[in-house]
Amino acid sequence: MSGLHKAFFGLMSLAGRRAHGLLLRCYFDIWHLVPDPWNHATSTYERQKYTTTLACVPEGDHMRILDVGCSEGTFTLLASAAHPDAETVGVDISRRAIRRAARRARESGARAAFIRKDVLNEPFDRFDLVFCGEVLYYFGRTGRRRDAVLRLVSLVEPGGLLVLTHAADQAQRLHPDFDGHPMLKKVDEVRAEGYTVSVYRHANPDGSLDRRI
Repeated sequence: MSGLHKAFFGLMSLAGRRAHGLLLRCYFDIWHLVPDPWNHATSTYERQKYTTTLACVPEGDHMRILDVGCSEGTFTLLASAAHPDAETVGVDISRRAIRRAARRARESGARAAFIRKDVLNEPFDRFDLVFCGEVLYYFGRTGRRRDAVLRLVSLVEPGGLLVLTHAADQAQRLHPDFDGHPMLKKVDEVRAEGYTVSVYRHANPDGSLDRRI
């Protein structure tokens, strides 16, 4: 992310939480005037990154999966295919993105649902596997990113997994915010060419990390 973009999103995050959410929704709806604005469905780089991210997930029964900031659902549908018995949900702040994602799911027959929601400011369920890729830098200043960390952790069931994927320079800056969280333990990290995948397990109330079903 360029210095100009950092300044732009930093300035945007000076607004109150609700106003900030509205600004982000307008921003991403504008971007999605054009289908697949970041070439998620066609980029070889993105496909390799998605494959690496899914490969980092430890084996287990992941029955409820959430993809935060799913855009038009390219990764969400891959996650659904990788875990066909799971309930997989993609959530994004852009209505245009969610409409296209839902249409793609219907056309492909995928077992995935898509919801338009601001997960930072609106109530949401917990899941046992939560993905968040290339999203955190949009929250801007440190205080708003701290809110995002707390919210993302709250979306993970005790014993569940949180998987973060960001460009290498952004991961170096943003993932440490999760390293110090008392309820998370990093269980894996993969540094690939151009990006980093970090995997965290949410502790149970007694501090243990085993998965309880």
